[in-house]
Amino acid sequence: MNILNPILHPIDDAVAWVITGLFNLFGPVFGPASGVTWLLTIVCLVMLMRLIMVPLFIKQMHTQRAMTALSPKITELRKRYKGDRETLNAEMMKLYQEAGVNPLMGCLPLLLQMPLFFALFSVLRYIADWKPVKGVTVGSYHLSVTTIQAAQHAKIFGAHIYDKVLIVPSTLHVPVWPAKVVIILFVVASMSTTYLTMRQNVKRGIMPTGKDNPMGQQQQLMTYVMPLFALSGLFWQFGLVIYWVTTNLWTLGQQFILLRRYPVGAAVLGTATGGAAGGGPAGRGVKPATATGFAPGSGRKADKPRQAGPAGVGGQKGAKGPKPDSAGAPAEGDQAASAASGGADVNGHKPAAGEGGVLRRFGRGKAEPPPAPAEPTARVVRQQRQRQSRSKRSGKR
Repeated sequence: MNILNPILHPIDDAVAWVITGLFNLFGPVFGPASGVTWLLTIVCLVMLMRLIMVPLFIKQMHTQRAMTALSPKITELRKRYKGDRETLNAEMMKLYQEAGVNPLMGCLPLLLQMPLFFALFSVLRYIADWKPVKGVTVGSYHLSVTTIQAAQHAKIFGAHIYDKVLIVPSTLHVPVWPAKVVIILFVVASMSTTYLTMRQNVKRGIMPTGKDNPMGQQQQLMTYVMPLFALSGLFWQFGLVIYWVTTNLWTLGQQFILLRRYPVGAAVLGTATGGAAGGGPAGRGVKPATATGFAPGSGRKADKPRQAGPAGVGGQKGAKGPKPDSAGAPAEGDQAASAASGGADVNGHKPAAGEGGVLRRFGRGKAEPPPAPAEPTARVVRQQRQRQSRSKRSGKR
């Protein structure tokens, strides 16, 4: 610990300086020894720290999504080099470099939070253990005696900010009600918010899922294991528990906003399955539809059109129906007939559930670029043989 003191001590001083500034801001409004003053001080300390780290969390989110997209390839490499650990690590690092992914970015924000957490722990422990010394007006971490005494007398929901549930020093008396009960309730809130945060990551596609994916199995396990670590709050000072609940609530709200701003797109998911064409579903290419309801070059044989001739003469050569326009779209009359027949096209073909419905939904939104004009296909119209009278067939008059 003595080796880390030169590194951690400046962070301790910085946290104490922020606490002093926030105390001087809220103290004249709510009172120096008010619980509201110290509750707002801790909450605002978390908010300032998390605002500074927002860019890192955005980078972390993109890194986690990229790792999720690469998980099928990672699983394939693990199966291929199951007995060769050195080659597996080399191939995985090569894959990360090709994809431009740094796995360390996924845990960087958490690592940066830990020094601040331990700094707040040191400051709160110093406040709890501080004893007045005659003639001393400034204590450690540049905290004034007025600030320390106000923190010692402040109560948040009936508990001091340095109270604990377990391993309480002999010099400190913490009553069960309301101090310990309040701390336990905050610990339960910390467990709940941790679970909701992990669950949000899985539901929104930030973390990998799937029974066949080892990373997905680990994530499912961590969703239920991580909240148990919040039970360590029973050994912390109450101020640290407030800090942890606040940072969990911030993470929950921040992820909700960022996931709405940066939704999981088809391009990210398509990387895991070989890419998505045209922004459609992963591994599937959505081709523009033609007038007959099929995509050109899709391999499906279009139905032969039935031309309607003049009244009383059906299927004669020379009878022409409505001409399609240059973009391959049906004429106005055919569109009306299609709408009246419940979505069927001019040939009576009804698109499948994932075919016409998707196109109609996209058509209601923003306009898509017009598809390339399809080459005109030669239509073969077979002329029906006219029946001759019996007298002409037999030659009888």
